[in-house]
Amino acid sequence: MAFKSGTDLILGIVQSGTFKPLGYSTGCKISDSTETGERTTKEAADTNWKEKYVKSLSETITADGFVYDSVAASSISFPNLKSLWINKTPVTLRYKYRDQSANAGLYQGTFIITSLENDGQAGDDEKWSVTFENSGAVAPV
Repeated sequence: MAFKSGTDLILGIVQSGTFKPLGYSTGCKISDSTETGERTTKEAADTNWKEKYVKSLSETITADGFVYDSVAASSISFPNLKSLWINKTPVTLRYKYRDQSANAGLYQGTFIITSLENDGQAGDDEKWSVTFENSGAVAPV
């Protein structure tokens, strides 16, 4: 068994049917969560155990990277993210490991940009970070 490299986890936006990775990205974190509810019936009321059920699923994706003047047209750069955010545009995100065959481990869904940061400290590289939250199902492709 081989360990996976974080470098191989590729996140991008699908625009007009074309996958465009986030240009000059340095990190990506995918967080899945479940909202649960509890049921206590009269039959179970005399026990100490509660029955839980799934109300909803959600996925939050955060990514960060470097701002670069000339990102290839085949990639998404910070100005592209800013334009999508300003225009309140839902985006189709897709992610998978670079070395997996065909569509193995490939996921896609519609997301909203809920946070976008641009960090330009004196004496350091300019950086961006973005947070996406799902709007609907995230599913294997």
